[in-house]
Amino acid sequence: MKNSNLIAVIFSSFFKSGLKTARTRVFILLSLVPVLLMVIVRLIDASGAPDFFSHIMLSLYFQLLIPVLALFFGTTIVNEELDNKTLVYLTTCPVPRRSIILGKYLAAFMLLLTIVASGFLLSFMAAAANRLGQLAAWEELGIFLGTSMLALFCYSALFTLAGTFMKKSILIGLFFVFGWESVVQYFPGVTQKFTIIHWIKSLLPVGASQGGFLIFQLQPSPALESILVLLAAGALFLFLAVFIFERKEYILSDNA
Repeated sequence: MKNSNLIAVIFSSFFKSGLKTARTRVFILLSLVPVLLMVIVRLIDASGAPDFFSHIMLSLYFQLLIPVLALFFGTTIVNEELDNKTLVYLTTCPVPRRSIILGKYLAAFMLLLTIVASGFLLSFMAAAANRLGQLAAWEELGIFLGTSMLALFCYSALFTLAGTFMKKSILIGLFFVFGWESVVQYFPGVTQKFTIIHWIKSLLPVGASQGGFLIFQLQPSPALESILVLLAAGALFLFLAVFIFERKEYILSDNA
């Protein structure tokens, strides 16, 4: 069987099983919290809903929900198999290791995309209920969803890489999300470009950044450059994850 077919089989299997896990159900409920907040704001003050979306909701999604979900899904692609002591069965099957990790990564990515995109779409529709007949509103939504996809791709690939060589990678991931990403983005100059969130924010419409979400980002990068950087970084992280997974000998009792 070709590698592409093997990846598809593994993807299908883990995507279906992933939908049934308690963790996924919890994250689905978590993704509905912003929707509920947006609906409440809409009911209380319909005129203030767009401002609430641009100042609060974008920050909630791009700086918290997306990286945290990518962290929990990405780091468990390998570590979950180690914790459940099932990795030995996967790696001794007559299936290339790269097919295993790529299939599992694609399953995790699609689960993430389904969860985030559904909640984001509902939140946006609640915020822009009176503009849904305007083409500009749907173009704006397309930019937000496209940026969400790139953010998920880059973050999940990074945390998949971390999970391939560190068993406690979730702790490092939490430091990265709430430490490095949260602090360095406010530094002036080129330092900002060493964070993923800088390139993500650079893709958002200018109108969405006024007054809140990007108030400290003084030097946004060009959109095309940001897209290429996120794609290249995600591809590099994923390549390194496959490279390490194919060559590392995992010991089930190893705590490193």
